[in-house]
Amino acid sequence: MGYGSVVDELRSVALTKFGLEVDVELPISESFSSAVLLFIATDGRRYVIKRPWAANKAEREAAALRALSNHPGVPDLVGIATEDGATYLLIEGFDGTPWIDIGDASPDLLRDLGRSIGLIHSVPAESFDGEANWHELLIANADRYVESVGGPDHATAAQARDILDRHLHEVPVADHACLVHFDLRPGNVLVRGGQLVGVIDFESCRGGHGSMDLFKLWQQVAPFVPGAMTEILAGYVESGIAVEPWMEAAQLDRLMSIYSAYHGLAGLSWCYSRNDFGGTFPDVNRNLIAASARALAIPPI
Repeated sequence: MGYGSVVDELRSVALTKFGLEVDVELPISESFSSAVLLFIATDGRRYVIKRPWAANKAEREAAALRALSNHPGVPDLVGIATEDGATYLLIEGFDGTPWIDIGDASPDLLRDLGRSIGLIHSVPAESFDGEANWHELLIANADRYVESVGGPDHATAAQARDILDRHLHEVPVADHACLVHFDLRPGNVLVRGGQLVGVIDFESCRGGHGSMDLFKLWQQVAPFVPGAMTEILAGYVESGIAVEPWMEAAQLDRLMSIYSAYHGLAGLSWCYSRNDFGGTFPDVNRNLIAASARALAIPPI
C-alpha cells in the first residue's frame, strides 16, 4: 500500500471510528512497524492515529499507555478501534519534534529525560514478558532470534548468543519486572525549544529491567554529548529510582557492551524475519555484535 493510500485509510478511520476530521496533517519521522498519521483535528487538538503492523504491538502500546496514564511526559491513549482485523490506536499528539540536534542537548534536557525514564520504570509489570526473571527473558529472546537468522549471518548471530552466555552473570539480576520502553532511541524522544516534551512509541514496551532503556542513549547520545550519561542517570535517580552498582560509569559501559550483542542480534533477526536487507541497518547490527566482542575481549569469528 502506497503512502497516499495509507494516509487516506487513517484519515477515514479517524472520521468513521473516532469522529475526528483531519484539519492539518503534520510531518512525522519514519515508523518501522506502524502506519502513522499525526494531525490537528477540526477540534483544534493534536492526535496520532496508528495501525501497528502486528497485533501484539498494538496490545503492548495500549497496555503501556494505560499503565502510564498519570505520567506527564507520556501521551494519553484516547481510543481504540478495530476494522477488518486491524487495530487502530488514537493517541494524544504532543507539540514536539523527534530529538535530532543531540549535540546541542543541555544538562537540563538530559536530566529531565532521566527523570521521565525513571517515572516509566517506577511502574511495575506483571512479568518479564512471560518469563520468570530478566536473565531468562534475555536468553529466551536470544534463542528465538538466533533461529531466525540464516545464511552468512548465522555465525555472527551465534557469536552474539555466546556473548550473552559468557557474560550473563554481569547483567543485573531482577525477579520483579518494571515497565521498559525497549526502543528508547532519540527518534522516540520529543523536544521543543531545547526542552523535553515527552517519550512516545511504546509498541515494544514490556516487563524488563530498567538498564535496557539506557542502551540506545548510551549508543546514540553519549558519544556526541560529553557527560550525557551522568546527567541522564542523575535525573533517573532523582525520580526515586534506587542507586544500583550497574549505574557506576565503568560497570555501565561494560553492561552496555553486553547489551550491544543482544541488540545486534535482535536487529539481524528483524532483517531476516522481514526479508529486509535494504539500507545500512543490517551492517549496523553486525557492527554492534562485533563492537561487543571487541569491548569484551572476545576473539573474532
